[in-house]
Amino acid sequence: MGYAKFLTGVKDAFGGLDYLWNMRLFPALFAFYVRGSLHVSLALVALLAFSEAVVGAPVPPAYYWAVFLAGVAGYNAIKAVAWPDSRLPGSHPWHAFIPWLSLPSAGLSLYFLIQLPLYYIVLTGVGALLALLYALPLLPGMRNLRSFGLLKVFWVALVWTLLTLWIPYWEFSPWKGGLALEGLQRLLLVCLLMLPFEVRDMAIDPPSLITLPRKLGMAGTHALGWIGVGVYLLLLWWEQEAFGAEKAGEVFMALATGLAIQCSHPQRGRYFAGFWVEAIPIGGYVVLRAWELLLG
Repeated sequence: MGYAKFLTGVKDAFGGLDYLWNMRLFPALFAFYVRGSLHVSLALVALLAFSEAVVGAPVPPAYYWAVFLAGVAGYNAIKAVAWPDSRLPGSHPWHAFIPWLSLPSAGLSLYFLIQLPLYYIVLTGVGALLALLYALPLLPGMRNLRSFGLLKVFWVALVWTLLTLWIPYWEFSPWKGGLALEGLQRLLLVCLLMLPFEVRDMAIDPPSLITLPRKLGMAGTHALGWIGVGVYLLLLWWEQEAFGAEKAGEVFMALATGLAIQCSHPQRGRYFAGFWVEAIPIGGYVVLRAWELLLG
């Protein structure tokens, strides 16, 4: 009798979930999670955690919070400048609430940042300035850096590498030895991760914006992606370290990125790049931790 009641309770629970889905609550929450830049900020934090695992030196928890919250505020600000709401892919009425998420995130990011040593504050400010130049023109009448299609991929990769590797390990001289090679790998990985977004944005970018997919075509972009993956794997081999958790995570990210580029198309669903591609760094960190747990 108790078992039957349990099954009835489970059925009722799933019926309630189905009702909520049909009422568009879950899709709206998911859209808010992705379009509110929570997902991409989580990917940023995942790469930071990956760096901590590779280097083996702890990163202050306050810096994790500062990066996550700055990512939320910064990406939402860039979206507001780059895409008016009427042009934003997958727009949803909940976008009206995004500023109420972004402003507190910016303030809390500063709160956590001022708890860190001075060089964290200065270098994070440099990263914020680079991100600002990406979205806003340096002087009135000038173009922003996003308008330079062939430059913006490297610019975003530079900011991500700065935030997730060079700033937390600045005291370790990131321009030397293993950290220099890790920095080169990180730059290349984020450049490759940007290509599906370049393909997605072909439908909404102005015709004057010359991006890699427009210059190379889809076949050329796919080929460039696999060449980049090959170079990334070659850099991993160059390290001449035993295959372990870090290598497993990096190989996963490289191959998943190559497949994402290969599957990219301007008519892909709105969440292909905005969710699945941005999930690749998160997946890489999950692979790293799973390898440590199961085989470490």
